[in-house]
Amino acid sequence: MRVMKFLAILMALACVPLLSHAAEVKLTSSTQYLWYQDILAADKDKTLQDAAEYLRVNATKLDKEGKINIYGYGRATKQVSTSQDLQGRLYYFYVDYRDAFKEHLDLRAGRTYVNAAAVSGTIDGLHVDMKNLGPMGITVFGGRHVIFDDKRDTGTRGDALTGMSVYLDTIKNTHVEVSYGRKYSDTDVARENVGLDFSTTPIGGIANFYGRLKYDTISESYNEMLFGAKVTPLKDLTLRGEYYQSYPTFDISSIYSIFAVDQYKEKSISAEYQLTNNYRVSVKYAKEDFSGDATADSYEVGFLARPIKDLTINATYEKRNGYAGELSGIRLYGEYKISKAALLAGIDYDDFRREASREGSAKKYWGGVNYEFSKIVSALVRVENNVNFNYDSNYQGYAAIQINY
Repeated sequence: MRVMKFLAILMALACVPLLSHAAEVKLTSSTQYLWYQDILAADKDKTLQDAAEYLRVNATKLDKEGKINIYGYGRATKQVSTSQDLQGRLYYFYVDYRDAFKEHLDLRAGRTYVNAAAVSGTIDGLHVDMKNLGPMGITVFGGRHVIFDDKRDTGTRGDALTGMSVYLDTIKNTHVEVSYGRKYSDTDVARENVGLDFSTTPIGGIANFYGRLKYDTISESYNEMLFGAKVTPLKDLTLRGEYYQSYPTFDISSIYSIFAVDQYKEKSISAEYQLTNNYRVSVKYAKEDFSGDATADSYEVGFLARPIKDLTINATYEKRNGYAGELSGIRLYGEYKISKAALLAGIDYDDFRREASREGSAKKYWGGVNYEFSKIVSALVRVENNVNFNYDSNYQGYAAIQINY
């Protein structure tokens, strides 16, 4: 019920003038009807039907200086094919107070997403950014940790997420952040991380070097590591190389914390070249290492084209050989604009061979139409058919009325 009350407040904000002085309210609404088959349901062949309402409200310039703003976004769903109750999911709803103390303090209070190198998540709480302290800044946040399931948020008052970071912004677009985060589950410490994030562009915009480290103090292991470089030697050519390493860690209370896990490593290189304004090609290679002799090679080629006015074609081919089997697949997507309408269509095709398991193919065909009645109102319809080892034919889709006001 708490989420539904918040959604009612969002709707009220869209309808009531907040202040007499040039306050701005922007509303985005998407009313949807969905039909699908749930593979996890007892009767996976039964077609389920949902009605959903997505609502986003931005109320800005609530004071004369334009420092105070309110942002909200939520969803309400009702499964009309069953007796399931109306369910709500509030993604965020917070007050944003910029430059609360001269130009040195930003405040966010309410349900908000927090992100630091050590930890990230959605909280019901407070986010404080003490900025422009010379080249340095300090961020502190904390509150009830919001955990989402399929159609609503779960958790208890004892679930919490807290953290802080110290960051430095200096010459050559250099950003360095050191952070600490702690997660609580039912008032008990569930996880504790420290993190480092950095990015620098030392050669006049030609090269960018970046990285991220995350260390789990409880398991005493680096659970995430990333180092990369992005280079633009020519105007239309972008090269990227990355090294990524991860070691799965879990909450102390999780049953998965007792299982043995392996470290994963990936080395990748990619290139993207803009042939003309209407044609772009990209290639990528990755070497995957699952520890021991378990390795795999992954190749990807992409192509984007606008051969005629109002037509866009995007195609990607991927092939993977090695540990756990072989996979090859193609993604083809097209969009053609006709006056106020856009015709959308695509094909996904995967052919796979699993080691000591099954083999076969999976296909998805989909099409849709997006029509703009005006600058404010538009409609979208999409239908797709999935053919795989679970279904000989599985139709699903949605229809939506979208309002941007």
